[in-house]
Amino acid sequence: MKKFLLILSVLIYFALAANTAKAQIYQPELPMACIGDEVYKVEHTLDNTIIIWEFLDPNGNSVSPSKYVVNYDEIKVKWDDTMLGGPYTFKVTENSPYGCTNYHEAVVIYNTPTINIPFDFVDDLFAVCRGDRKALYPGEFLSYLWSVEDGPLTTSTYLTGNAGTYQVQLVDRFGDNDRTCTYNNISLAVVERPEVRLGNDTVLFGTQQLELPAFVSSTVNSFEWNTGSIASTLTVDGTMGTQNIILTVYHTVDDLTCSNSDTIKVSSANYSNLRIPAAFTPNGDGRNDYWVFPAPQADNNFEDYNLYEYLNDVDVQVFNRWGKMVWSSTGAFNPWDGKDLSGRQLPMDSYHYIIRINVDDKSFVYKGSVTIIR
Repeated sequence: MKKFLLILSVLIYFALAANTAKAQIYQPELPMACIGDEVYKVEHTLDNTIIIWEFLDPNGNSVSPSKYVVNYDEIKVKWDDTMLGGPYTFKVTENSPYGCTNYHEAVVIYNTPTINIPFDFVDDLFAVCRGDRKALYPGEFLSYLWSVEDGPLTTSTYLTGNAGTYQVQLVDRFGDNDRTCTYNNISLAVVERPEVRLGNDTVLFGTQQLELPAFVSSTVNSFEWNTGSIASTLTVDGTMGTQNIILTVYHTVDDLTCSNSDTIKVSSANYSNLRIPAAFTPNGDGRNDYWVFPAPQADNNFEDYNLYEYLNDVDVQVFNRWGKMVWSSTGAFNPWDGKDLSGRQLPMDSYHYIIRINVDDKSFVYKGSVTIIR
């Protein structure tokens, strides 16, 4: 393309230099014509010169006389949308009264929506993050004409968030009267935001831990937690209290950075309202053989019994009806199997308990009774 433009430039500026007569077709530095009238003129220095014009289309055929008007040393072209886009050639024959004949040529590019030569300094590719909008701006010109669905528009920018190629006619001025124009195709690429999912809001019990996030797409370049961490994962546990955790992830393509975020509420269990089982059956049948808490909610399954594993600071004391302590546990909670401190099975009866659960420098005390059923 650069070689082609160079050849055109040589034709435009230096084609006449090979002849001794000083004749030149005036046109802009970049000879790009658009729809409308354009005047091209021959400059000559001899009086009574006979000038003959020939006007050829990109296929080398003579342009219909209906498309132009010749007035001696100038030709006025009526560029319209029925004419082919591409290079048009002006051939001028100048006959002097002294019997000398000179030939001159120049080329003008007629730009159409399908054939155009963009200005070198015009941006033709923009990018935007999904959900955002971008102002497509081709640069500073004399006038603009956007061929868009909600157009035509004559603004210098076009604001959109939809991927696609948008066409704009640009008109520039290189002098008081000289104009040049082109149809430019400006594309907008939409970059997808990275995916991030922290998961559903949840409740953690004791030292129970949760590693976040639940999912991020492979396009993520960097992480930013509202806790201040920039690591790819964050671990929280039930001793940290209720937290609203926000993760923002970033994906960078060239000079464009797209972000996305998700929020999860992680709550600590309500230790002041735990369900303590009122009975258990330590008969070795594999069901309800141990006294553990908290008891599962009505809509939960027996896996909730495993929550006791996350209690690492709990004091339990169990007394018989006469006030004698028959079983105790300190530190990490141990399920009670219905035996006394010596390992002997206790008889079926009701026993009183005192439970103190220590979490995050707070103590929660429960008092009540539990029945052994055999």
